[in-house]
Amino acid sequence: MSTTYEKLMEQLPSTAVIDAVASVSGDKVVASDVATRAGVSLSQAKKDLTALASLSRGDISVSSDGELIYEFPSNLKGVLSSNSAKYQALQVFEKAWPTVFWGIRVSFGVALLASVVLIFSTLLVINSSSSSDDDNRRRDNRGFGGGGFGGGMNIWWGPSPFDIFYYRPYGYYGYYGDRSDAKDPEEMGFLESTFSYIFGDGNPNQGLEERRLGLAAQMIRQNNGAVTAEQLAPYCDAPDPSDSKSSYVEESFVLPVVTQLNGEPRVTDDGDIVYVFPELQISALSSEVVPRTSETALVLKRAGLPPSATAREIRNLLNMSRISTTGALEKDDLIRLLKEALPPMTMEEEEELMPQDPGLLLERQYKFSLAPDLNKVLAGGLGIVNLGGALYLGRIFSEYAMYGVRLPSFLGLTQSIYPLLLGYAVLFNVIPLARNFWIKSENKKIGERNRARRKWNERLKSKAGNIGRKLKSAAKFATNRRQLNANDVIFDTKESAAEMEKSKNQLDLDDFDKLLDGDGSFQ
Repeated sequence: MSTTYEKLMEQLPSTAVIDAVASVSGDKVVASDVATRAGVSLSQAKKDLTALASLSRGDISVSSDGELIYEFPSNLKGVLSSNSAKYQALQVFEKAWPTVFWGIRVSFGVALLASVVLIFSTLLVINSSSSSDDDNRRRDNRGFGGGGFGGGMNIWWGPSPFDIFYYRPYGYYGYYGDRSDAKDPEEMGFLESTFSYIFGDGNPNQGLEERRLGLAAQMIRQNNGAVTAEQLAPYCDAPDPSDSKSSYVEESFVLPVVTQLNGEPRVTDDGDIVYVFPELQISALSSEVVPRTSETALVLKRAGLPPSATAREIRNLLNMSRISTTGALEKDDLIRLLKEALPPMTMEEEEELMPQDPGLLLERQYKFSLAPDLNKVLAGGLGIVNLGGALYLGRIFSEYAMYGVRLPSFLGLTQSIYPLLLGYAVLFNVIPLARNFWIKSENKKIGERNRARRKWNERLKSKAGNIGRKLKSAAKFATNRRQLNANDVIFDTKESAAEMEKSKNQLDLDDFDKLLDGDGSFQ
């Protein structure tokens, strides 16, 4: 028994499911409620709810038709932290990861600067030593500094923790350039921008599948559990409808969504296919509020203001933009002025904001880098300079290698790690170049998918072709949502536990009575 419980304690539901359950504030839920809110398949919702109930000691009820109804503590995440060391560790990691990741990003900028400084300081040492040798031979001075790359060079070039950050000419201790060129550490965005230049800033469509399933499930519920392929198309990777030369629609693109939400195809009298989702029409929530972004929030977001912006902040922004606020006494008046002042939404802004519209799923396009333009230019320029210096240094090292010369001290260290320096320099330039081509290819595909979804949405609204007929047929298969309540419950773990406790107390009382009846008195 304990082993089974320990295994259950190690199973963590997905974060989306935990957040979805926590958002209902202790209300009872069924798998379809969680699948709609979290954007997961019904099978995953059922599996995660079972694991979550085990971890949080939640209560499970069974309806008359066998539907499992779950009820969790209002402080669900706090209970999980207390009961699951794995969840607690995950919470700590999520809090620490931004700082750790920032350090990783900055390290790439430091590595670039270190590589540039190491390569060019090595070249400077070699050139300075060569010049010194020529002067010594001309003066026939074999005193201090003689013997090629040995001897005195080690005296003048000493290790320093600042060598990886600053350019320091050979033989000049303490010189690190003009102090006016020094940058405030808070302004060193270049270091972190280097990582963005090389690897980009991650997937802009993180959680796309969850959004897809969540929006599709919401739409299906709004249409009483019966929809057509045209209604699902704005959420799927459907082909461009304008490419089809006939009114017949190849509906295979809906299969992933239909399968994950346990849909069933039905054929109408006209030979059309309608998809019904009976499990999504079961709910335990008294009311379902689908979070949507209001028009006010969108206007404020486009203007660069938070959703909680005050009237004073909006007025200050309008005044800074030289827009008169005369007569605007209320916050709504200021928002109206702000909306009128904003230009029409660009395609990029639409892709940024429209995913929150439940009627359409749009993907955001990749950007090469979100770093400031100046930092990107600096990172790219230093990368090219670093590669050029590495190639030139390699030619010099190859000349020494031809004669079997092993350089001493600092130069020997650079010579030994030269393959790493060259590899870093090459990859620094190759990765962004290859990523640029990949981004163009991916953005082209994203643009095509977004255009196709828009066209499907427009056709759906206009009811072009046979869409109107199919929608009427789908309405015949529609069913009202079934709301589960206390009358539907035939078994409840909460009540069972209470009855067990009551039975135990009754048994204790019976034993006590028997003890009294045994001799009629206490001894």
